[in-house]
Amino acid sequence: MHLELFGVDLGDPFYQEFLAEQEKAYGRLGQQVMVRFGKGDPRVGADALSCVAAVDDDGRPAGGVRIHHGVSGELPSEIHLRSPQVASAVAAARARGEAVAELSGAWVAPHWKGRHLVTVLVVAGVAAAESLGATAILGSCSARLTGTYERCGYRWRWEHPLADAPLPGVTSYYSLDRIEAFHHREERLARALRALGQGLRTTPRRIPEQRLRVCADELGLRLFEPAQLTPEP
Repeated sequence: MHLELFGVDLGDPFYQEFLAEQEKAYGRLGQQVMVRFGKGDPRVGADALSCVAAVDDDGRPAGGVRIHHGVSGELPSEIHLRSPQVASAVAAARARGEAVAELSGAWVAPHWKGRHLVTVLVVAGVAAAESLGATAILGSCSARLTGTYERCGYRWRWEHPLADAPLPGVTSYYSLDRIEAFHHREERLARALRALGQGLRTTPRRIPEQRLRVCADELGLRLFEPAQLTPEP
């Protein structure tokens, strides 16, 4: 298995397969709405869209995350949260000259569940966003997933819980930080970001399995070992 970064072409057969597998993954959670932002939604369609995909040895997508470049369009959290706090934070960051991106739609195939592939993909997504020119990352998730993303460097605005967002009965939190801050969370995360970023700046933009194993070990993850008894969401 390896990771690769690619620019999205809606007509690309690999991306169509990526979306189909992503939709299945979100369908199992009842959250199919999250897939629409990768299908040319006009609110995000004004900006370039990239993906980091985990690719199995047979060439099929095994997981991934989208990278939205917030320039002319809206970012996914601006759309589905509809929060004045989020809109204000993004506007303030842009006024300071930040290039704000967002990772969205992280998913993994069932046979990779429980091995923390989501964590690896999100960290790789942050590194990829930086390699593509982003200087800040917006993010949001439900309360039950905050710990997963904190391990990747996200820091939530706990003072602004977003009740019933994006769905009734769900409390979400948002994060907006400079990518530079991710490099100062903890040393092992900084090392993984550097290693992944170096790989994603080369051509082709690919992280081979050998380097992926090293980065996973840096993060304290046993990505290539059998699934644990308590799978990561």
